[in-house]
Amino acid sequence: MRARLALFLFVGCARSATPSLSPPVAPVAPVAAPALPSTPPPPPEEPVPVRPTEPFTLDDDLGRPVEVYPPVPSSLEPTAPAPLVVFLHATCMQPGWVCDAFGSAGRDGAFLVCPSGNSTCAGEPDWYGPPKEKAAFLSHAIDLTESAVPAFVAPRPGVLVGWSRGAFAAKDVLQTRALPGRFRGLVLVAAAVGLDLKLLRELGIRRLVMAAGEWDGARGSMVATVAAAKAAGLEARWVSLGKIGHTWPPDFEARMREPIVWAME
Repeated sequence: MRARLALFLFVGCARSATPSLSPPVAPVAPVAAPALPSTPPPPPEEPVPVRPTEPFTLDDDLGRPVEVYPPVPSSLEPTAPAPLVVFLHATCMQPGWVCDAFGSAGRDGAFLVCPSGNSTCAGEPDWYGPPKEKAAFLSHAIDLTESAVPAFVAPRPGVLVGWSRGAFAAKDVLQTRALPGRFRGLVLVAAAVGLDLKLLRELGIRRLVMAAGEWDGARGSMVATVAAAKAAGLEARWVSLGKIGHTWPPDFEARMREPIVWAME
């Protein structure tokens, strides 16, 4: 009996002293999935350029104004390019004085561009000097305009307009051949300008408009030039500015808006 009790105590002690064969298992932390590279946001959309609708002023080489009047909004889609109607003012005046009086004439589907002349008269711009000088000055004014609204100046030819001394300046510029193919139409107002009709065709001018008051001294010569142009195969029109002399007609827009559009087309 004593022997069996002793054996029992021995075995029990042995079992209690035997270490566990399986070590405790530590909890496993969840492994985070590798971060996927994030998709970069799309670049912001470039705003669609919109043609200006209000007149603006640029500075020429002499720091004088080149006035730019955008097309009448209703005459053209907002993103469509437009040709240039370039107006050369008369003696001793700011270009904006007369171009303001255009109203909407010259702005039907076109930019009306009114540069200052290359010279000065009584403190105001004027067109004076060698033809090449006038041509270079006008060419720079056109370049300034194209640089200001590059997306909106159409490559197709526009119209050159000259009033009084500006009409003689237009003739001088054309004679230099400095701007071939730039103009399709020529509009001359109140000036007895003799024209080389063959040269006009070579430069790409297809339509000619001559206009003056019924009492303007230039009227007779201008009417004769229109007749000669028609005989030479150019499309040409005479426009009366009413019973006025050598002055600006108060109803210029009403009389000249459609002829300028015709010259451009």
